[in-house]
Amino acid sequence: MQERHDRILDILMRRGYAGIDELVANFDVTPQTIRRDLQDLADRGLLRRHHGGASVMSSTSNTDYVHRHIENADEKTAIAKAAAAMLAPGSSVFLTPGTTIEATAEAIAALKLPGLRVITNSTVAAEHLARDPDISVQVTGGMWQRNNHALAGPAAADFANRYRCDVLITSCGGIDTDGWLLEYRDEEVVVAQAMIANARRRILLVDHSKFNRVAACKLAQISDMTTVITDRAPSQAAQKMFANAKCELVLAGG
Repeated sequence: MQERHDRILDILMRRGYAGIDELVANFDVTPQTIRRDLQDLADRGLLRRHHGGASVMSSTSNTDYVHRHIENADEKTAIAKAAAAMLAPGSSVFLTPGTTIEATAEAIAALKLPGLRVITNSTVAAEHLARDPDISVQVTGGMWQRNNHALAGPAAADFANRYRCDVLITSCGGIDTDGWLLEYRDEEVVVAQAMIANARRRILLVDHSKFNRVAACKLAQISDMTTVITDRAPSQAAQKMFANAKCELVLAGG
């Protein structure tokens, strides 16, 4: 079993993600055996489980965008609806990239908020918002990020710095126990930081899997956020951290 575990981890390190069916064929074992293997490795903090597969646990790379759609999809939808409900017609909004933010863009478009003005570096979010002709969408320039379907780097940050918005809606790669919001890439961080600096209200969207997840780049402190929306109550220590930072905690659907 240990040899199989080592080989599973080797596949994930080389490819980033592997599906259960693929692993079953690779090792000629039952799906139940692979699921037990993946759960054991996840419990040891060596990989990240997904519906239908697993991905590498890394502080320098995020899961493939397609597979992040699968991960905690229902929770992300609930968080997105709660965030969209906080917006008012005629307001201005920064949106950063990510699958939770993409779900939020869908929820915003469904609400019909006339006069809303959105500035984003997510091309996917822009496409969803375009469904409502009453929403004005401005997309930053910058370097194309294939992994995140977004634009990033100094040009995107310079574009964001031209505006002062009522609200920022963002996510992050992980929340450390010391209050740091973490991300995977410097070129994405610089854009998000520009938006944080230029927003009056800053709303962070994170599902429960983001707590204590590692990533290498510092984005901001939890005290830089005014509101955090998540799908389930975090640990008592995390709740105390939010309270000390004077950051409102909202449970989606709660």
